[in-house]
Amino acid sequence: MGRYVVTGASSGIGLEIALQLAAQGNGVIALGRDRERLRNLALRDRRIEVRVLDIRDRAAVAALAAELAGADVIDGLINNAAIQHNVRLDDRLYGADEIADEIETNLVAPLILSRLLLPRTPARPFVIVNVGSALACYPKATSAVYSATKAGLRMFSDALRVQFDGTPVRVVDVVLPVVDTPMTAGRGRGKITAGAAAAAIVRALEPGPARLHVGKAKLLRLLQLVAPPVAAAIIRKL
Repeated sequence: MGRYVVTGASSGIGLEIALQLAAQGNGVIALGRDRERLRNLALRDRRIEVRVLDIRDRAAVAALAAELAGADVIDGLINNAAIQHNVRLDDRLYGADEIADEIETNLVAPLILSRLLLPRTPARPFVIVNVGSALACYPKATSAVYSATKAGLRMFSDALRVQFDGTPVRVVDVVLPVVDTPMTAGRGRGKITAGAAAAAIVRALEPGPARLHVGKAKLLRLLQLVAPPVAAAIIRKL
């Protein structure tokens, strides 16, 4: 059994990841911003340790990472937290603060957490799972910044795999279809459940492909190879 850090664990996919990992006997450090939801999560399984943390707060992240890295008992990091403003870039209510929040949450924080939580012992196995999206390859008509952050996270995964090739550090990019969470409320059809998405992410912790496509994202992968314009047209309408 391992011990894993999960971001965005207050609700949705992150909450399900924490519960599924704990059910398998793993220790979980669940990070989130909603104190009450995290308290309720901790009550559901004693193996889940919760921390109220805004991952945009670099000082707080550094303090937590120093504590965890010092103990050298973390086996992996699941970068799940993300926010999405489903609007055009020129929407009058979408300004600099909203743009910065998306970039900090979706891209900057995963990079910093990955750097800070890497084991100090070179031979120690460690896995980083970055929760990605089909929007990393093809943007939709809205959410330009979200699409850009997911593209950046995808490239970060690829870059880390190159850097740590031949070492016990593994990096997995999980490409999800539309998942039924508060972030996608009121849009999209044929969504998979947060539990199904979490199950795929938990499986990614075990040895396997470096990029895992889930559900309808498998079809996207095929279309990327045989009909890229069709893939782009499908994603643009999401």
